[in-house]
Amino acid sequence: MATPTHVDLLEESFGNADPDHFRWQTEDPVVSREERALVRAAFEPLGERVLDLGCAEGATLIHLGRTKNATGLDLFPRKLAFARLQLPHVEFVEGSADKLPFPDGHFDHILIRDVIHHIQDPSRVISECARVLSPAGRLDILEPNGRNPMIAAHALLNPVERLELRSSVSYLTQILDPAFCVSKYERFQPMPVHRLAFHPRLQSFGLAALPALAPAVKLVEAAFGRVLPRAAWAYIHLRAFKSSRA
Repeated sequence: MATPTHVDLLEESFGNADPDHFRWQTEDPVVSREERALVRAAFEPLGERVLDLGCAEGATLIHLGRTKNATGLDLFPRKLAFARLQLPHVEFVEGSADKLPFPDGHFDHILIRDVIHHIQDPSRVISECARVLSPAGRLDILEPNGRNPMIAAHALLNPVERLELRSSVSYLTQILDPAFCVSKYERFQPMPVHRLAFHPRLQSFGLAALPALAPAVKLVEAAFGRVLPRAAWAYIHLRAFKSSRA
């Protein structure tokens, strides 16, 4: 029997739409609030013509409230079919991030959330982003931080997420050069305990999260924010502009 490839693992883990995860991201009163704050802090202000690269079921575009001049791209058609039902006015396109099916200079702004760590060699993806961006185009990357204890545990427990461990500001800056010039980087959410406390899988164990727990979870997260070095916070955001060398 052949050994599963990295693409096989991605297909097995992410090939199908996940309505429960989508509703968790967009409807849970705690998680949806945190998700909305995270993506808006990282991606706004939006450009005129936006590409959400690796859009999955469309949750990021929903949190951003963007339906006009927005395009979502994903590798898996079943996810896209679900996304089209949620956002019928958004164009969703099936395609690979390392061979984008768009002409040169087609977008002003590309969003990439939780995608880079799934790509073994992202250099081609970054080159393609530079190609389809306008001369003054902007790229925003939001990635889990492999230096965060919770993210590291997630990576070690899930083979398909193992490349989260390499994720860092220095690594992301390196793969962006020379196609992009990084204008800033920042980190968010010291320890996203809410993702565990309100995870839908808890319901299968009869441990449905209680809304009354939200203040306690917030206090725990605030405590982590005071003691955990910012370099170890859970999410990394890099903003970069297309380089004249691209």
